[in-house]
Amino acid sequence: MAFYLLYKNQPSAKRLLSGVPKLARYVASNRVTDRDVLFRWGAADESDPPQGTVINTKEAIARVASRAQMARFLRRIGVRVAPRVTKSGMPSSFSRQYRIPMFDLLPLACFRSDSGANWTQARISRIHASFQEIDPREDNQARRAVYLATRTLHALGLDFGLVSVGVSEKGFLQLLDVSATPVLEGRVLELFRTAVANFVEREERARLSSSQTVTLGTDVEIMLRNPQGKMVLASNYFPRRGRIGCDDRSVNFDGRRLPLMELRPQPDTNPNGLILNLRALMREASERINRKGVEWRAGSMPFRPYCTGGHIHFSGIPFSSKLVKALDHYLALPLMAVEDRVRAQGRRPKYGYLGDVRQKDYGGFEYRTPSSFVCSQTATIAAYHLAHMIALHYRDLPLLDLYAPATQYAFYEGQLHALRPIILRNIEAIRMHPAYSQYREYVEPLFGMVERGETWDETRDVRVEWDVPLARTVVRKAVKSRRTRVAAY
Repeated sequence: MAFYLLYKNQPSAKRLLSGVPKLARYVASNRVTDRDVLFRWGAADESDPPQGTVINTKEAIARVASRAQMARFLRRIGVRVAPRVTKSGMPSSFSRQYRIPMFDLLPLACFRSDSGANWTQARISRIHASFQEIDPREDNQARRAVYLATRTLHALGLDFGLVSVGVSEKGFLQLLDVSATPVLEGRVLELFRTAVANFVEREERARLSSSQTVTLGTDVEIMLRNPQGKMVLASNYFPRRGRIGCDDRSVNFDGRRLPLMELRPQPDTNPNGLILNLRALMREASERINRKGVEWRAGSMPFRPYCTGGHIHFSGIPFSSKLVKALDHYLALPLMAVEDRVRAQGRRPKYGYLGDVRQKDYGGFEYRTPSSFVCSQTATIAAYHLAHMIALHYRDLPLLDLYAPATQYAFYEGQLHALRPIILRNIEAIRMHPAYSQYREYVEPLFGMVERGETWDETRDVRVEWDVPLARTVVRKAVKSRRTRVAAY
């Protein structure tokens, strides 16, 4: 297994090459095998090699060559990008700016400047001395800036780069720029050297390891509907926290009236174990809702403007950009193909965008792109088994460039006809994988739905779909007759 760096005389690339002993300069594509990894640094003329894994593909790097074109694309998929000038014609200015170097879709650090200087509109590839390194976990705004940086980098199809974010005069976070070739010097050079070295070590270990275990968790969102078709607050029955709780979104942002019920079953290393835990939690939740005729609704958007999601948690495996891309290709697309596309358009792109991930305190991460698939047992069972297979075998799965603008527009606008060839190709790639035999029984019903053009029914009560009792179980105590009681004396 070899690791190559492709660059064109950039000093930063040379510094990186000299700082990572196992990194070699790329010479020719015929030297790259399926097991090798190529890091591209900038828009070199050479095409991506047909073999191996490419970190920052040529097409992805080309998407940031023009800031104007990049901004038009990102705005169309819901990313707020700073304008060159304000509506009054003045240069855009910011009370605060963040610079976030990222590698393998993870922030390496977060740098902040409160200088309040106007944006010069020049391309940004350097972190100046006025920026101080901060811990984003201690700053809610910085944490949101990291989320924006992660979403932006992934939407462009990049695996590493420098993302710059500004805070407008009204307090909105806005993307300023993205560089695929940040200037590496000082602290930033140290960060990238360490990140690349750790990446190399991780990939070498993965190739040598014959077995790996992944733990899956989930939280699925459900909304409640009364016989008159009105929304019922989940907070009428459940607290905010706990295995059965409520999502933090509230009516009119009052922080009290919480409409979304959230089921958080015990994680498991076996997808079937997770499904059993989820089913048991559904039964418990049904017992605790004592109001007659309250239905459970899931999917994309049971009640406007509230969107529901089916979030899958992963732990026990390292996070990586390629894993997230594989989840987009092989999990999000098949589920998108069977959902209610009219309702889904109301959910995206604000919720459920491609590569929607959150790092978790327990060391794993949460994949948030799918809608609340529990409206279909078939989709739910397949989703957990697909997630398990992808997490263990994503390095073997081919990745098309799903992040081309036209393809992403099709995803967010629900243009299934444009995505169908990609989805069917991905299904065949899954079927051809040697590990698929142990997942086939659980995943094939979903693939059949996709191939037949079927969609799930979001108007169906989730409890009916899962055979959960609709009424509370009443345990009647045996009452002895008066004659029996008298005879006992």
